[in-house]
Amino acid sequence: MRVNTLITLGASVAFGILAIVLARGWIEGALEDEFASKQATFQNVDIATQNLRPVLVADAQLNFGDVLSRENLRLVDMPYDLLPEGSYSSFEDLFSGSNQKTVVLTRMGYNEPLIGFKISGPGGRGSLSALISEGKRATAIRVTDVAGVAGFVLPGDSVDVIYTRNEDSRRGGDGILYSDVLLQNVKVLGIDQDLDEHANTPNVVSTVTVEVSNEDAQKLHVAMDAGRLSLTLRRVGETDVRPERRITSKGLIATSSKPKANPWRAPSRSKIVTPPAPTASDQIANITVIRGQNRDQVSVAMEDALENSKDELAGG
Repeated sequence: MRVNTLITLGASVAFGILAIVLARGWIEGALEDEFASKQATFQNVDIATQNLRPVLVADAQLNFGDVLSRENLRLVDMPYDLLPEGSYSSFEDLFSGSNQKTVVLTRMGYNEPLIGFKISGPGGRGSLSALISEGKRATAIRVTDVAGVAGFVLPGDSVDVIYTRNEDSRRGGDGILYSDVLLQNVKVLGIDQDLDEHANTPNVVSTVTVEVSNEDAQKLHVAMDAGRLSLTLRRVGETDVRPERRITSKGLIATSSKPKANPWRAPSRSKIVTPPAPTASDQIANITVIRGQNRDQVSVAMEDALENSKDELAGG
């Protein structure tokens, strides 16, 4: 009985293994057939119907100031509808047979298409002038570790410029300081001589280069001579400009002429006023006594006068 059980169990295991092997072979064969059919379909597609165009892309990560060459670029095919505006379709379009250098103006990642505003023209340099927007100017302002937000201001950030001064200091004034927001939403182009917008390491610097109009540049230089400038870092994406209130050193702490009542102090009780005691002269009353045609003036005590008046009223 035990031998029959072992034989049955062994046969069951053998049939199970055989079923697994057959199923695996069938699945692998089905997958191979599916892959072969798809590959044949893809090979039969007419490339012309894809409407592909060659595009120059970065073949490595490129940083600001890197010189472009055939070694760090390559051509890839891209659908015409997806071509970025300002891209290049050949090496000849980019280099134009010139021996002059073309450099990178903003960091580009691997496989990122080359676009005109990200690179300089032939012979161009990775300089600040290539980063200035149309109609704007670049000007540098002096800052300290505190005025420069402890070095956390980086190229590409937006800041507000605060102007602090003592307007009466040269005329023997009272020494009151005034603070105004001089400019708002100002773009930082560089810190010291670093123009890399993708820098992420804070550095304590002595100058910050900002992008402003000519008029605002004049304001900054006058303000540097007349007082002190400091920066406040804006939140990413915040571009609103609104009027700001002037702050003075005199108005930092609000004062009042009358002290405020203490809500925890018990209310004061009113004092009881005691009337003064009557004097001796106040205790004497003058009474006129009439007997026929005779009149007599008699001085009596106040209490006696009151008693006599009551008696006369009662008798009358």
